[in-house]
Amino acid sequence: MRTTRLLSTVLLVGTLPATGFAQDNALTQSDAFARFTQSFPDLCYGLEDSAAAEYYPNETWDLTWETEYSDTPQTATLYKFFCGSGAYNVNHMYYLETEYEGLVPIAFATPQFDVVYENDDFEGTVLEMPMTGYGTQLLLTNSEFDPETKTITSHALWRGIGDAFSAGTWRFDEGQFVLIRYDVDAQYDGEIDPETLVSFK
Repeated sequence: MRTTRLLSTVLLVGTLPATGFAQDNALTQSDAFARFTQSFPDLCYGLEDSAAAEYYPNETWDLTWETEYSDTPQTATLYKFFCGSGAYNVNHMYYLETEYEGLVPIAFATPQFDVVYENDDFEGTVLEMPMTGYGTQLLLTNSEFDPETKTITSHALWRGIGDAFSAGTWRFDEGQFVLIRYDVDAQYDGEIDPETLVSFK
C-alpha cells in the first residue's frame, strides 16, 4: 500500500503573492525586511522575538553574473529572513532583489514523491519512493547560503535524531536559483542512508 510522506517543511505550491516592486534605488535591509513581514504575517512567527532576532539575524549577499547580451555584469541582492523554528528545525525565507523585478520571494523547485513502507508501517522498510512530479516551496529548513559556490542548501529533519530527512541544493544560475540535487532518507532506522531523487551537474 502506498502512503504519502509530506516534507517536514511547509510547502506552498502555486502563484506567488504580488510582492515585486519596480524601483530606481536599491532597498536597505530594513526596507526589505519590512516588506517581507507585511507579505507573510500569518506564515512566519516569532519575528518580533528579540531572542530569535539575535540567534537568526537577517543576512544579505550581493550577487553578480555575466550575460551574453550585455558587457555589463548583472547584479542582484539575496536576503535571508527568519520564519519560525521548532525543536530541531529552523525555517527561513529568501528574497531576491533585481533591477527589473524588484524584491520578490524565491520559490524553490522541489520534487514531490510517495514513500511506500512495508506493511504500511512508517518505521518499517522503505519498499520504494517514486517521484510524482515537481512543486515549489517558499520556506527552506535548516538552510545555508554558500557565497563561494552560490548555492543554497536545506536539510529538513523528519525527527530529532536526524536519521530521516530531506535535503536539497539550489545553485544560482543567471539570476535564479535552480534545483541541482535532492536527497531523501525516509527510513527511520537510526542510519544515514539517503536516496538521491534529483541530481544535475
